[in-house]
Amino acid sequence: MKASDEKLRLQVNEIPLDFTVENGFVRIDREWKKGDRIVFDLPMPIRRVQSHEKVEENAGRVALERGPLVYCAEWVDNHGYVSNIILQDDVELESQFRENLINGVILIQGMTTALKYDKDGKTPIKVKHGFTAIPYYAWAHRDQGEMMVWLARDESIARPLPQQTIASKSKASASGNKNAKPIHDQWEPSDSNDRSKPYLHWWPTKGTVEWVQYDFAAPARVSEVEVYWYDDTRRGECRIPESWRILYKSGNTWKPVASTTPYIVEKDKFNHVRFQPVRTTALRLEIQLPEKFSAGIHEWRIR
Repeated sequence: MKASDEKLRLQVNEIPLDFTVENGFVRIDREWKKGDRIVFDLPMPIRRVQSHEKVEENAGRVALERGPLVYCAEWVDNHGYVSNIILQDDVELESQFRENLINGVILIQGMTTALKYDKDGKTPIKVKHGFTAIPYYAWAHRDQGEMMVWLARDESIARPLPQQTIASKSKASASGNKNAKPIHDQWEPSDSNDRSKPYLHWWPTKGTVEWVQYDFAAPARVSEVEVYWYDDTRRGECRIPESWRILYKSGNTWKPVASTTPYIVEKDKFNHVRFQPVRTTALRLEIQLPEKFSAGIHEWRIR
């Protein structure tokens, strides 16, 4: 991307100083006196930066910098998602100071586009999207959600936002006070050991009974679930569960569903089970961790 034409400025006691940079340093030789004052004026233009071509995962993506600061896009400022944003090269960006945000930060803002699936759940469409980026040092202070430094430059890289489902609209929770949001973010893993997508795990806990739960936005009739297990064999200590089952909430009581298909436990695929339909406000997935290992979940779907 194009470099800035703005120059660094250096003053000593309000007198401009000509200088050269040697190995990243400016050397000033003088007889210093008490009260001497150095002012270093660092230009802070917004710059687009591309990754080295050998970093394959950043191909077709761009990052933003303002002076020496790297910026990122966080879900809370961008309608809940950032993976669907397309930051085209011609989008005009401007900086703005926000005093009441994270103890005061300078934002990068503009109007760009984002992708989402049409009502058929298959056709990507573009929508106007107000875009905000914050300094990278300031992220993860406002709950958990998507964050990206390297943003898509065109629609072939962006991830269209899926249509909402019963699961994605539900409140997700998990035993051990774990962050359960990854199980309904609708990111499909390439395999059980895919660490490029968010996932839930209970490591270092091993051999216990754990659970995840969906509290529905409204009572719903459900009869099927699909679970994609996280398993990091050869890398860590998470394995597919020993066993699992589904329970539904009846009043204040949890009851097991009457399954009509077996509870399979297999890697690298969605494990599908059907049960006699129930109308409920919440569903719970109960998991028996292996005796000497932990376990995790990529995605949990409900129908």
